[in-house]
Amino acid sequence: MELCFMKGRALDTLKGGLKETARNYLREPDNKWLGEICGENPFVKFRDVPDFELAPLDGDLTAGEIEFRNCKILYSRLGFLTARQAADERFWAGLCHGVFYGYIRRRYGYDTAAAHPKAADEIKTRFFFETLSRTGLFRNTLAKCWWTRRAFFDKTRDNAFEKLDILGAGDISSKISYILRYPFTSNPKILNGIVKFFKHFRDANKSLGALKESLRPAMYELNKRGGATILDCLSEDEIAAIMIERVEKSFAEKVPVVAKLPVIVNVPVGTKISTAANVPVDDKRKVKHDSEIIAVSLDNGRKRNYKMTGLFKRKFPDIYDELIGKKLNSVVTIKDKKFTITEIQ
Repeated sequence: MELCFMKGRALDTLKGGLKETARNYLREPDNKWLGEICGENPFVKFRDVPDFELAPLDGDLTAGEIEFRNCKILYSRLGFLTARQAADERFWAGLCHGVFYGYIRRRYGYDTAAAHPKAADEIKTRFFFETLSRTGLFRNTLAKCWWTRRAFFDKTRDNAFEKLDILGAGDISSKISYILRYPFTSNPKILNGIVKFFKHFRDANKSLGALKESLRPAMYELNKRGGATILDCLSEDEIAAIMIERVEKSFAEKVPVVAKLPVIVNVPVGTKISTAANVPVDDKRKVKHDSEIIAVSLDNGRKRNYKMTGLFKRKFPDIYDELIGKKLNSVVTIKDKKFTITEIQ
């Protein structure tokens, strides 16, 4: 198999004229038309490698499973690339327009589409990089697979694919987009913490649901913490805990409140009943600065006392932010445990 770079002049010609040439990607079964548009052979040979095939498109594989397999295949076959070569748009444009031109057309159904209203915009990311940036690397059809495998590959483990396997094939493109767009994920320790985040929910047999409502805000929370904390100084477990707490909080907020049936108690005639014990569920009192509260664990019934002072906020900002503004009887998450606020003074 001959690997080629795309010449810079050809790259500029094709990208600059996509509005007019996008239809060629839909109707031309091979790449012979490229020479006519560019006025020359658009490729320059890089090197020969043993033939290999990407994930099959004719079976029952989902889109995520196809990309998941391609992550393993591409890096295994092209592991010799340097980081600079693998960040060069000319290499991936050469691969996408060269030996894998037909594959990518079939991958996105261009071989059967007579028309496609968004073809030009999609081709910018699927056959090229829309932008020469970190985001662009993880959107190109083939480059994102190589870079994903590189990020999660760990030769120190018995199974070098273990971290990628934990990430899983489901909605892999969204996972890549939400995770690897952040520069801090180039730190292996931080990336390992993110993997532990996925493992936590996998081991608990919990679904993350829509990633835009779970993983995306979890990554945003991690990035936000990085504004006040040096993430590189945190352990893998601490990185995972920040993300887990954010997602568990979202899950808790979505749990519908079920009204409890009243408990019938036989009270002797004449007994005075304290109205303080009859606190309604929809009590309007909220936790404020300088409030003193008691929170009871839903697991073992143990009580925790908190005084919401400035010192407490500085020492325990996560707990402070979780409690402030909550109402009586609210369920809160403190260090991955569920508590009910039973008293606010």
